[in-house]
Amino acid sequence: MANLQNQVTLQNVILLSQHIFGRHPSTSHTVIKDIRISRNHATIFWDGVEWLLQDASTNGCFINEIRLQPNTKHRLHLGDVIHFATLESEGWEVTDTSEPKDILVPINSGLNVIELDRLIVLPSEDAPEVTLYLSPNGHWVCETNSGISVLQSGDVINTQYQKWRYIEAKISDETAKVEAIDMPSSPQVGIYFDVSQNEEHVGLKFLVDNFEYDLGQRSHHYLLLVLARKRLEDKNAGVIESEQGWLDKDLVSKMIGQSEAHLNIQIHRFRKQLISMLPKSSCLPQAVERRTGEMRFAFESVEITGGALGSQYVTVKKHSQNY
Repeated sequence: MANLQNQVTLQNVILLSQHIFGRHPSTSHTVIKDIRISRNHATIFWDGVEWLLQDASTNGCFINEIRLQPNTKHRLHLGDVIHFATLESEGWEVTDTSEPKDILVPINSGLNVIELDRLIVLPSEDAPEVTLYLSPNGHWVCETNSGISVLQSGDVINTQYQKWRYIEAKISDETAKVEAIDMPSSPQVGIYFDVSQNEEHVGLKFLVDNFEYDLGQRSHHYLLLVLARKRLEDKNAGVIESEQGWLDKDLVSKMIGQSEAHLNIQIHRFRKQLISMLPKSSCLPQAVERRTGEMRFAFESVEITGGALGSQYVTVKKHSQNY
């Protein structure tokens, strides 16, 4: 993430893909309170290859103590020092020139900026409240216990005690339309469960984009098995697709013998396991869907072999596994 550091205050500024420095608080991303600074003094932006500075001010800009020609673009290099309006003003050193990334900027003090990369869990893997991942269209999806939504730049992400603001790296002329295809659904995914007779061992395979991924036997696969069975039972009973498989979270907790917080940890561990196997070019399949107070298995294409009754439509029993 590209960064400027104030040489006097040591303030660090992470550059957005189009970042305005100026005196006007409503239009400037970084406000400089100095009467010599114009309302929108200068813009630093990413052109797809490098970072450029364009002066739009009355009093000008300096890079390495050299005054820039007005209304021209100047390439920024690591270690460059920028002065706005006058050499007497505080200098800003270019300390990072990497390309812009989608990030979470902390609203609470004491938190770090988070660079988004495939799968993010907040506030931690041991206590997951919010999960962020990419949709098939490359938009970031936010999942909480209440449901899922597609993030737009400026949205606030909340955990119980922490807040971040989502900042998208790309700058577009229009706000992207959020359509159904942006939501995490993967009709090309096939799921195969292989369950031991005592149901202590649950094997799982995923078929994604015609490639099969064997996830082996894991304790967190049993939660998916419980949800998949309910989905199959409803489908077999003729329930409409939009209502198939939904289970009350409290009921799921009782069936498995674990708290809701532990269910969230299991879902996260499954996602982490899956994403470690998929190529980086692949989007993360959404195996569990949520709505207020309920969850369900996301896929219709499911096969289950084995289990207590040797049937894919058996009623799930209370089950507890150690971690």
